[in-house]
Amino acid sequence: MAAQRGNMACALYQSAFSGEVVFEVKTSGGQSYEGIAPRHYAEPADDLSDAPTHGHLSVRVIRNGGGSARVRMPDGETIDVPADTITEVTK
Repeated sequence: MAAQRGNMACALYQSAFSGEVVFEVKTSGGQSYEGIAPRHYAEPADDLSDAPTHGHLSVRVIRNGGGSARVRMPDGETIDVPADTITEVTK
């Protein structure tokens, strides 16, 4: 099965660089995962600050079943997240 695109709920923050955002998600194990993504992967991408903004990040869904989904993040890492954080999965 080919990876599908999806949007994942996350917290977004401004980055030190104008073309990037910082994101934070909770993994299936309950841990926090933080990374950096190009601004076009995030919604909303404007008016971010040091305080968390609820948003969505474009990811590649590798596996989605049961209560967990395996996703490839924009920074290249592959992590497991709760499946209910993934929306608008398309081929």
